Amino acid sequence: MQIENEKKSQNEGNYTTSAFTKYPLLVSRFKELISSARSPYHYYAWGALCGADLAKELKIPRISLIEMGVAGGNGLVALERIAVELEKIYDIKIDVYGFDTGHGLPKPKDYRDCPNQWEEGFYPMNEEALRSSLKKAQLILGPLNNTIESFIKLNPVPIAFIGFDVDYYSSTIDAFKLLDGSEALFLPRVQLYFDDIMGYSYGDFTGERLAIAEFNNEHASRKISNQYGLRYFVKDFYSMWPDMMYIFHIFDHHLYTQRDGMIQPRGSLLPLTKHHL
Repeated sequence: MQIENEKKSQNEGNYTTSAFTKYPLLVSRFKELISSARSPYHYYAWGALCGADLAKELKIPRISLIEMGVAGGNGLVALERIAVELEKIYDIKIDVYGFDTGHGLPKPKDYRDCPNQWEEGFYPMNEEALRSSLKKAQLILGPLNNTIESFIKLNPVPIAFIGFDVDYYSSTIDAFKLLDGSEALFLPRVQLYFDDIMGYSYGDFTGERLAIAEFNNEHASRKISNQYGLRYFVKDFYSMWPDMMYIFHIFDHHLYTQRDGMIQPRGSLLPLTKHHL
């Protein structure tokens, strides 16, 4: 009912705000979501929201949200709260997972891990305190090389969003092993957030950006691509997070070409207006 009522209230405007697109509706829900979930993690809220919306359009009743790199746990708690609110909005079920070593960053392997910024032991976790704060999220601890493989064997429901915050190039490469899973593990397009790609000494040849480039070079039908111009659609011109949102495209997914509702049916009707006559 909430979805139907919102559709009726969309306003006319340019291509970023008109009823031709779903963006006004998503932005409205996004604002409500960050308020109801009490979340400063706007990037998690947006990614999870878009993932849930796609699942609803594709009639997928249950999805997974993942945080790679939990540290103290504030992000995972926020993602859990976001999931609870999205379940109410979309009437779907949402599983939440957090991956971490459990004892902070490992030792950097080489220059690609940006050791000028990080060192072994950064961002430790108080596991007992975190577990006592979680209500539904599942905490998966250990080296990503091991835990990713075990997780895939559990056959989780389709993944709709992944937040990558493992800091290193090497750890991101390990985390990307999840993206090699069968298509059943994913929605056809998965929302991604990368935390360590802006400012400092980050660049194309170290860290997460290098891992993304290598993944794309090694995969023909699966690509990680930036969501260009997102800030103009969400109307957040003063934050970095819209530039840190990506989409994992699985081009050979059997649902990839199914319409996702982002362009509304009336968007195909563009009659000549009077001022053009």
